[in-house]
Amino acid sequence: MPEFLARYEFKYLITEKQADFIRDAVTMYCEPDAYGDNGNYEVCSLYYDTWDWKLAMGTVAGDRNRFKIRIRTYGWTDDMPVFAENKGRVGDSIVKSRALIPREHWALLSNSEPPPPEGFVAKVESHQSYYDSFRNIFDIMDMRPRLWVSYMREAFGSRYGDGARLTFDRFLRVQAPNIETPAQPDDAMWQTVRLDGHQTILEMKFNGAFPDWMRFLVHTLELKRVSCSKYVQGVEQIGDAPWNRVEWSDTWTVF
Repeated sequence: MPEFLARYEFKYLITEKQADFIRDAVTMYCEPDAYGDNGNYEVCSLYYDTWDWKLAMGTVAGDRNRFKIRIRTYGWTDDMPVFAENKGRVGDSIVKSRALIPREHWALLSNSEPPPPEGFVAKVESHQSYYDSFRNIFDIMDMRPRLWVSYMREAFGSRYGDGARLTFDRFLRVQAPNIETPAQPDDAMWQTVRLDGHQTILEMKFNGAFPDWMRFLVHTLELKRVSCSKYVQGVEQIGDAPWNRVEWSDTWTVF
């Protein structure tokens, strides 16, 4: 039986000068992601939540076991893939499943419409159980479209096949879904999110032990690990953050 290694994601807010240093320093360990233009591509996700923002509140409250539900794409042409994703945290480790789905399912799910005649079938047979799980959570918790999140990603993967990955996420933008067409963002409605004056989110992703080369970067640049949920930051940006309301103030602690 193969050994199971927990997956971790460490996040840091950095400057572009630090990003340049990191990019140069990791050349011997990493190579640009094969996807996109030299590892650069847009990520665009539609996040779903309950009527009372249960998933967002779990992140704000620091629940050790929590998850997010989203549909993600990397472009708007018909040949771009669309994934139904369930990303969770169990303790400090990350658990993620995703299914490649037909693009037309996006609107059906977002509008709470009936399934197509053939049913909600994943585009890859081995992904069907992930898609079924996604839809079960979606239906049981009565999910609805809550927030569009878009950013530009520069990604690097380990040369050694150990699953280590390093990404720079920039130009974070959000918008509330349109009620009539929730599965399609409005180009005129994007709002830019600034995180403590920074524009770049560095994520270090790895299996098992923290790689020495990542540790070296953290110590050399004196980076401080942060909790930085793009979804929660986006909810703050659009002005509908439930944890800012008076009725929540005595119940939740904001980190």
